[in-house]
Amino acid sequence: MLESVLLNLSPAIYSLSLALSLTSVPFAATAEEGIELDNIYITGGKDEVLKQPGSATLIDDVALEEFEYTDLHRILNAVPGVNIQEEDGYGLRPNIGLRGTSPERSKKITVMEDGILSGPAPYSAPAAYYFPNMSRMSAVEVFKGPSAIQFGPATVGGAINLVSREIPYESTGELDVQYGTDNFQRYNLYHGQQIDQFGYLIEGLNVSADGFKNLDGAGASDNTGFERNDVNLKTSWQTLGEVSQLFLVKLGYADEESNETYLGLTRDDFEDDANRRYAASRLDETEWTHEQFQFTHQLEINDLVVTTDVYRNNFDRDWFKVNDFNNSSVTIDDVLSDPDSNSDYYDVLTGAASSANTDQQLRIGNNGRKYFSQGIQTRVNNSYDFFGFKNDLEVGIRIHQDQVERHHTEQNYNMLVGGTLQAVGGTYKTTALNKNEAFAVAVYIQDKIQVDDTVVSLGLRHESIESSKTTYGELTGVKESENTLKQSVWLPGIGVYSQLTDDVGVLAGVYKGFTAATPGTSDDVNPEESVNVELGSRFTGKWAFGGQAEVIGFMNNYSEFSGTCSFSQGSCDTSSTGEQSNAGSAIVYGVEAAWSRQLLMGEFMMPISSTYTYSHGEFGDDFIDSTGAFGEADQAIEQGYEIGYLPEHRLNVQVGIARDNWKLNTSLLYQSEMRNVPGEGSIDEADLIEAHTIVDLSASYQYLQSLQFYGTIDNVFDEQYVAGVKPYGFRPGKPRSINVGAKYSF
Repeated sequence: MLESVLLNLSPAIYSLSLALSLTSVPFAATAEEGIELDNIYITGGKDEVLKQPGSATLIDDVALEEFEYTDLHRILNAVPGVNIQEEDGYGLRPNIGLRGTSPERSKKITVMEDGILSGPAPYSAPAAYYFPNMSRMSAVEVFKGPSAIQFGPATVGGAINLVSREIPYESTGELDVQYGTDNFQRYNLYHGQQIDQFGYLIEGLNVSADGFKNLDGAGASDNTGFERNDVNLKTSWQTLGEVSQLFLVKLGYADEESNETYLGLTRDDFEDDANRRYAASRLDETEWTHEQFQFTHQLEINDLVVTTDVYRNNFDRDWFKVNDFNNSSVTIDDVLSDPDSNSDYYDVLTGAASSANTDQQLRIGNNGRKYFSQGIQTRVNNSYDFFGFKNDLEVGIRIHQDQVERHHTEQNYNMLVGGTLQAVGGTYKTTALNKNEAFAVAVYIQDKIQVDDTVVSLGLRHESIESSKTTYGELTGVKESENTLKQSVWLPGIGVYSQLTDDVGVLAGVYKGFTAATPGTSDDVNPEESVNVELGSRFTGKWAFGGQAEVIGFMNNYSEFSGTCSFSQGSCDTSSTGEQSNAGSAIVYGVEAAWSRQLLMGEFMMPISSTYTYSHGEFGDDFIDSTGAFGEADQAIEQGYEIGYLPEHRLNVQVGIARDNWKLNTSLLYQSEMRNVPGEGSIDEADLIEAHTIVDLSASYQYLQSLQFYGTIDNVFDEQYVAGVKPYGFRPGKPRSINVGAKYSF
């Protein structure tokens, strides 16, 4: 029903937006002007970032190439206000939070590719199990503060926009080949050009590794790595005349097969060998495919720009993983927490002993899911003078639909001595059969008014969401229930930036944040809402020791702090998986600081940059976490308890040195300790994620104009650190890895 409504409305909306744009402007562009095909960043570029009346960060193509990262986590380490929960060491499934929002599956931030929602189902299932490959991106933009109002549905923390490679003007191509530790391989090839009015870019990518974890038992050399493929095509057509227009089509296909697992280690086993992996996870594997379609029409008439996108994304996923023991009274979490008292079950996990009875059998499931996300959005930008004040007005509308169908199955397996898993007779049984869908209309208006050296940004966003959850009988497949949910919210915001002197500027902002309730949520659960405030200053010249600096304080005051029960949390009550709950009030506050400078020392150029974030979050009410959405099921959480997975301190320092054709860059990340469940005072060992310091190194040499050689060392000192504790035990970050590569441009 919702899909048919969207499909019927899409042509009408597009036609209306085009008609309005053609009739609202009295002047036309000349034939010679055309439309720029270069990426036009939402931030406006590096120079404009410094004038934003709100927090924004741009990582451009030059910065991305410094360390040749394929892991978005490592890229975002250089952005203040980011809190990250690693998972697999390669960044296959990023977990990103902004300004204290939960990092789990990046579900509380808005993630986009080229300004279009990239999550599999951002409204009906916001957990981002898919992320675009970073190797085909030319920039990353991060928005926080009042500017985030433009980019819903999640506006509490902020938004991330990944900018894909643009169509080049002249015939340009590049082959990038990289090899490294654990048989890491990356092959990236692209070519594009513009021929008169036509332009194209075709790109292919393959990334793989054998993995750094070692399985227990027979077949210890089994692959614990991954392989990703990505093929993309962009085509454009530009018409010139009284009205300049650009038509762009983007098609993409990607897939992944990864042998990763949720199963971690006991603390003792982690300290003995962090890269060990128990035999019970031998069959754990994820397979997914992603299909992308985007049509963009851009129209320029003098200072008016109208951009309309029509998009569709399909994402299919199968995730085979060990769920638990067949004993309702003994869980994997129990065994890892106290292996001595559960030694028989521990031996089954490691493959040291066979399953002695049905209780010691392992339940292994396949979480099969099919997603789609589609919609149409139009943005109108116009610059004009009003009573001597310069105005930059943007108005946008998006009609969106998404859906996820879940078919989760499970089968029992016996563990055999030596680490082999043997299926118990029978077929997989269905454990969950349901469908979430959502239909949303979002509109916003934002006007930036410049008065002398002061810019005032006024914004207002409205989200109207209709969602539903349909549950089917696990044995019959017959519809059993359907719950509908309607949400409507207005989100105002104001931001101010004033350039006080040539070297000093101040900014301030306040806005309302919002995270929608997921389909199927009970009537007594409210969407997450907050009032967010930021205040800071930007410096250049002597005030920034010859460079550029920024210091911003922020506070997110939640009236309805929310969490969602999920399998990845481990301690979550499985009977409540997918359910959202409220914790009442909460507050997150902190300070973000950044500084950069280019030093010239004789024939050497030394770029230096650093970012620092202090964050603190705590609950404002006493409550019982009945589902485990915030910590552990049935945990009594008291006012003043600290929020989990939020380190107080994160520091990133990057230092480079360059001369002639040589470059050398070093990056240092320090993250303080944090707790994985809410609490106060000293952190219990079982709940502690220790502080760690990671140093990365890269070097490159430009040979002639067309050939570059480079090398990278991630985690130079082979720091052994805990990436995560949930859902089952301690899991490691990536150990030291050494990669070498070459780029040939043509």
